[in-house]
Amino acid sequence: MSVINYVIDETTVNRLTKNMGWLETYIPEVVTRLESMGFSVVYDQEAGFDLMHIHMPLRMANRLSNNGDNGIPIIYHGHATEDSFSVGRGAKYSLRKWFKKIAGKSDLILCPSQSAEDYFRTLLPNHHIEQLNYGINIAKYSCSERSRISFREKYGIREDELVVSCIGGISKRKGIDDFINISKRHPELRFMWVGGDYTDNTGIDLFYRMFARQGDIYLKDLPDTILVTGYIKDIPAALSASDIFFFPSRQETQGLALIEAAASGRPIITRDLPVFREWLTPGKDCLMDMSEEGFDSCIRHLSNDPDLSLRLGREARNSAEKYHDINKTSQRLGQIYKELLG
Repeated sequence: MSVINYVIDETTVNRLTKNMGWLETYIPEVVTRLESMGFSVVYDQEAGFDLMHIHMPLRMANRLSNNGDNGIPIIYHGHATEDSFSVGRGAKYSLRKWFKKIAGKSDLILCPSQSAEDYFRTLLPNHHIEQLNYGINIAKYSCSERSRISFREKYGIREDELVVSCIGGISKRKGIDDFINISKRHPELRFMWVGGDYTDNTGIDLFYRMFARQGDIYLKDLPDTILVTGYIKDIPAALSASDIFFFPSRQETQGLALIEAAASGRPIITRDLPVFREWLTPGKDCLMDMSEEGFDSCIRHLSNDPDLSLRLGREARNSAEKYHDINKTSQRLGQIYKELLG
């Protein structure tokens, strides 16, 4: 049985953020399937493994110095780019150099989207790079009437209210400013943000404010008209309680929350980014725009046209099944491991 070491550095990640995101959504699902294929997955192990798959590169330099010359294959998961961080030009230049250095020491860079792959190909044009979508358990996100009712009761949402939701950390990168502005235009709708500030650690929060999130918006700054749930585990219930999923994020290397919303059959409004066009088609399974005026028009169309909402939601689920089925992702990942292990 081949032992795969998933380097996540959970202790450091937990200090930096409350939101584990895809680490809690994707990792457990794919590991279960890999184990059924005969792999054993361990986490942050110092020795005794056959392949290293680095998901969070926080301590990567140390890991590579310990293991990089002993013939153990190394996969670097290229799910973040310099634009994943709200920092200045100088810091982005430093991040780019860091990504190039650490990713370049791997045997394979695995990217969750074509957009991410294109980024790493500009950094390392001769490196072995492959694109493999994040997968999710599609069945887990099927819309549930029972979950819809219980979630709405818990958060005081009336059944006759139309809920426009988004999932993510509160930051301008995620488009919270557009979400706020659109909510002010529609007092007749209930706007709900599922997520919160990234950390409760005062020191780290101060660092974010000074260097990483300049001019950002914080939980205390949100208007009372927006329901903020904070970080919750039961994302399928929150989506079941929603009627429209509005995702104005400005930068993603895939956008797992958008995939989850599609799997739940929610009609989607999103920013028109190349990474989303890799699997979504405006007018077929979503609505896309780039401006506040455009987003406003999309909200009006969906809130006034139940048939359009139903059609877009149904097609969005079909697209999620086609491109982001965890079973397909796991099968290909297992093949990649076997190829590297020889």
